[in-house]
Amino acid sequence: MKKHILFFMLISYAWTGWSQYSAEIANYDVPAKMDPSNTYQLDLTMKNTGNAILNRSNCVLKMSYVSGPDADAGEAFEVERDLITNIDPGKEFTFKWSMESPVVPGVYKVKLAITNGSNTLDSQDVTVTIDEDYMADVSVNLPISLEPEKIYPPMSATVKNSGETQWPEGDYELKGEVTGAPSNAEDEDEEAFEFEESIDLSNLAPGASKSIGFSEKLETPSTGGSYSIEVSIYKDGKKFDAQDGTIRKDTNVKIEEPEAEISSKVTTKLYPEKSYSVSFSIKNSGEVQWEDGSYSLKSTVVRKPSNDLSDDIFEQEVKFDGDELEVGEGDDISFNDINVPSIPGRVEVKYEIMKDGRSADMEGGEVKINYEIVELLPELNIGRVTLEDEMVPGKTYKLRIDMKNYGDVMANGDDWVIKCKTRSLKPSNYRPPRGVFDIELDGIDMKSGESKYVNGSIKAPKVSGETSIRLQFNVYYKGDKMGSTKTYDIKIKS
Repeated sequence: MKKHILFFMLISYAWTGWSQYSAEIANYDVPAKMDPSNTYQLDLTMKNTGNAILNRSNCVLKMSYVSGPDADAGEAFEVERDLITNIDPGKEFTFKWSMESPVVPGVYKVKLAITNGSNTLDSQDVTVTIDEDYMADVSVNLPISLEPEKIYPPMSATVKNSGETQWPEGDYELKGEVTGAPSNAEDEDEEAFEFEESIDLSNLAPGASKSIGFSEKLETPSTGGSYSIEVSIYKDGKKFDAQDGTIRKDTNVKIEEPEAEISSKVTTKLYPEKSYSVSFSIKNSGEVQWEDGSYSLKSTVVRKPSNDLSDDIFEQEVKFDGDELEVGEGDDISFNDINVPSIPGRVEVKYEIMKDGRSADMEGGEVKINYEIVELLPELNIGRVTLEDEMVPGKTYKLRIDMKNYGDVMANGDDWVIKCKTRSLKPSNYRPPRGVFDIELDGIDMKSGESKYVNGSIKAPKVSGETSIRLQFNVYYKGDKMGSTKTYDIKIKS
């Protein structure tokens, strides 16, 4: 009888000891949908519903993968977080953690659990859907220009998973289909650019790529012209639903076209108020004679420095007998002289061969020439500097700077200034007060060849001992330094 009583006491004690720990998941924030390979901030709030303190050394939050499309990817849901503080009965605590979502899309079953030692106090089943986000980067080394009826080495291709989702398993192919061809192309011409190549893209990880060499050499068609090929990724016989999984490749099979070579005889550096001759040599540099028609060389202004510059100065059209030029022959033509205006800047002119009033659209049938109309500038030079070279602190001294304009054009006073800077000679660490020597003198109007002087003043600052200073004078025309530096040494007595 005593043994039975002792047994029930032990059972009661054990049951009481176990039941004093109790908790529930009050709320949690785990998104039902996630983008692949993204970082998410999650949290879960638990409440101590028992009558004993939950000790931080025993209580743990566990998030665990239950099922899904890929067990390895599901390891992203394997998380444990320890309680960081003791929780009194009736109190709450919020676990916060981050995780990177799986790269494999699909539906994942996840369990959230609060454990105390080996006991689970509460749990919650959660379903998370990882959305599909397939993106591709496809490249095929199809040359943009090909010779007709020629055998080229096999092409190659590279496919990259440029998204954040691992690609699913399947049988993948890279297919090329002609979507555009010359009107006179035959079926066999188009078949030259059509292909189906197997490529292993199963489980291709984000950022990974696969390259293949094609199984056959490229034999170009006999019909010349432009071909457009649509290259697509196929999975299990259907187009793979990936962004940029289909690209367009364009290539041109050469046909014998007329070609020209335009040689210019022009001066590109132009000075205002002068005239310059313009002439060209036009050569039939191709393999065929040009078609019959009315040919001319036309000039068009593409860019100019100001709307004040008239296009008529550069724009002309001169006829020549292009249809009489044999292969290798040429013709010389001359334009009217260019009478240069006083508007400086770059003028870009296009010279184009025309046929029957329209662009001949032939190889080498267009050249662009950049003319530079030179801006004539004054040449301002500092001559003599007149200033007392031994100064007394506190006294103001007159400054006179002799100037001469050696240029061919007038210098407007608003366009230039004289700036003074200093360099201490003795003592070497002396720094004069701001605004004493670092002065700026306004310019004056000066005609070409004219000499004048600019006046200013300097008030000598206080110094602790005899001080030697070197003044440096420079001319700045429209913000740019002009000419050489003029120096002048002074002394200030203490």
